[in-house]
Amino acid sequence: MTDSLDFLSAVRSSTEELRRLARSTHDTIVPDCPGWLGRDVVAHLGRVYASVTAIVDARASGPIDAGDVAVAPTGAAIFDWIDERCAAMLEAIGGIASDERVWTWSDDHSGGFYHRRMAHETAVHVCDLQRAIAVEPTMDRDLACDGIDEAYGLILPFGLRRRGRSFPASSLHLHCTDGPGEWMIRPLGDSVEVSHEHAKGDVAWRGPAVGLLLAAWGRRHTGLTAFGDPQACEDWYSLGV
Repeated sequence: MTDSLDFLSAVRSSTEELRRLARSTHDTIVPDCPGWLGRDVVAHLGRVYASVTAIVDARASGPIDAGDVAVAPTGAAIFDWIDERCAAMLEAIGGIASDERVWTWSDDHSGGFYHRRMAHETAVHVCDLQRAIAVEPTMDRDLACDGIDEAYGLILPFGLRRRGRSFPASSLHLHCTDGPGEWMIRPLGDSVEVSHEHAKGDVAWRGPAVGLLLAAWGRRHTGLTAFGDPQACEDWYSLGV
């Protein structure tokens, strides 16, 4: 899936939508991010973009503090700030080859890590802002399917290890209803074994690819039908970052 996706184009498209939504959701409660308004989502993404820009521009061999540029201003000044953070991040990741070496927090120390990571980080939070104003979330389904792979193969294991938590003991099966795509997720403590197969899990989620991806990130009411033990289902939902 990853090889067929143009992550840089996906990031450019998502950041355009983000910049538009920044203005229309500034003071809107974002239910998918408890305690946050739209401006908090924008501030979070701007901080991430500033960090990635600093690391990639320096071709860093370790983490870098992005400094004051990562601090979101108050009021309407945040709109110009996020425009600048988007532009700088796009220039940075557009200038590094997918196989060029650079520090990341994962085992994948390549420019391609940031191409993929920024595509998914932006797309999911754009969906959060869209859902906050009752707009149907829009995401390329191939990107959403790859995002499911990234969520269970990278993001959730990293987040759980950082918090000293483990995956549920139950297995989870995901089944796309808007095109091809199935995942069987079997827990291995603080990691999982992910395969693309039709199999019976202790819990099963059926729905569109974007709904499955958002559920992986802990978002509720994403158009899924759930089967299996309700507590096990809740345990999988609660992993969302």
